[in-house]
Amino acid sequence: MKKISPLFKIAVLAVFSILIFSFSIDKKEQDNKLVGIWKGFEKDKQIDGIEKHWIQQRFADGNYVIMFTAKENCQIETFTEKGKWWTKDGKFYESAEGTKDIDVYEYEVKNDEVVDFKSIKLLGKDDNTYIFSDYKLDLK
Repeated sequence: MKKISPLFKIAVLAVFSILIFSFSIDKKEQDNKLVGIWKGFEKDKQIDGIEKHWIQQRFADGNYVIMFTAKENCQIETFTEKGKWWTKDGKFYESAEGTKDIDVYEYEVKNDEVVDFKSIKLLGKDDNTYIFSDYKLDLK
């Protein structure tokens, strides 16, 4: 039976360590309290005269889909957005498909049904003026 050299053992261990580290480096965390289907609304907070409503589903794997309805002067527009979300150090991050911008918010889970958000960065610009809440939908 052949003996495995200590040098070979060290090399194999180093390769496995590098592989494990490289897989974990891009791993993003999700706060499980934010997973699920949520609704929200706001009026005049981002743009005067615009009322927005949304339903968003945040998946545990870090994907999301959101449907917006915007109303201005009795005109209604709907659109959807998909992307990635994650949390880190008490901040919520959201990156829509097709854009390099990452929106950043402070967030506070009030209870199982309400989460408050305050913007830090929106559309690539510093912005701490946008505040809204999400309300969990009970689909029982």
